[in-house]
Amino acid sequence: MQNRTLFIFSALLLVICACICGCTGTVGTNNTPAPTAAVTETPAAATLTPTATATAAAVTNATGNGITIVDDTGTSVYVPAGVERIVSLAPSITELYFAMTDENSTTKLVGRTSYDNYPEEALLVDSIGGMTTGASIESIISKDPDLIMSTTMVDMNMINQLRANGYPVLVFEIDKLEDIFENIRVMGKVLNEESNAESLITKINGEISEIEARPHETPLPRTMYAVAADPMYVAGSETYLDELITLAGGINCYGDMPGYGIVTTESIIERQPEVIIVIKGPMDSGLNMREQILNNKELANVPAVKTGRVYTVDDDIVSRPGPRVGQALEILYSCISENAQ
Repeated sequence: MQNRTLFIFSALLLVICACICGCTGTVGTNNTPAPTAAVTETPAAATLTPTATATAAAVTNATGNGITIVDDTGTSVYVPAGVERIVSLAPSITELYFAMTDENSTTKLVGRTSYDNYPEEALLVDSIGGMTTGASIESIISKDPDLIMSTTMVDMNMINQLRANGYPVLVFEIDKLEDIFENIRVMGKVLNEESNAESLITKINGEISEIEARPHETPLPRTMYAVAADPMYVAGSETYLDELITLAGGINCYGDMPGYGIVTTESIIERQPEVIIVIKGPMDSGLNMREQILNNKELANVPAVKTGRVYTVDDDIVSRPGPRVGQALEILYSCISENAQ
């Protein structure tokens, strides 16, 4: 039971699965980014474009000595001017950091979690341990950080201890596409990378618009995204994955279920998904979710099983809410809109 609980919690974190596609029906092995296009006005993309008013973390005060930011835990965090040494406590934050910094940047990432495997430069940064287990206050403090950046998925007890020791910790939500945009804006401000941050937002919006403009299947295929198989745990509405399914041309079978939840075999049969998307077993457990679904006799008459439209995707790319949104959409589009291409 303890292992199962860890399994489900890991799926909710959306970032700690070491998923490499390689079995039959697997997509996402090509790491080439989706084509970048100019931002165009499409209804869905327009609703996702960040506005001047912060919707998540907000800068409330700026002085010559630093800025105060209300982060996504509602905490006012003072970030001193001229921060240099950064520690990231989440893979998505690490990816965003490298996506908006370059050789001219004045900051340096000095610590990251053991799950931060992209880009390659991240592997050159010292690891402070796991995101939910293994990381210690001592290992983080040993990096002498000026700023620590985390997400709401990380243990708040550790966050509070770091804050009690005088370290500024910014905590970001990563539940929706809008969160990614807002996190980029705030990170750009505290890292003195505002221009690069805006360029990254433009790039991501361009990738979204380009894929939205492609043809989609008619009618839109009913799609199920499973992040765990025992029990079956799927993405519902109000999630990052639900947004990606919609943008890629699908209809979430569980769009009436908020968040992530356990579903039964009977429920899957009733929902009749035409496309099922799964991830590789967590942390190289060897679990083949695709084969488990295809070999389940009770699911034999589910459309996705009958037609073989059960796909294994690279969870690090698709489920990690960071700068690789375009790649994630490219992968999902190839699954969901296969017959429209």
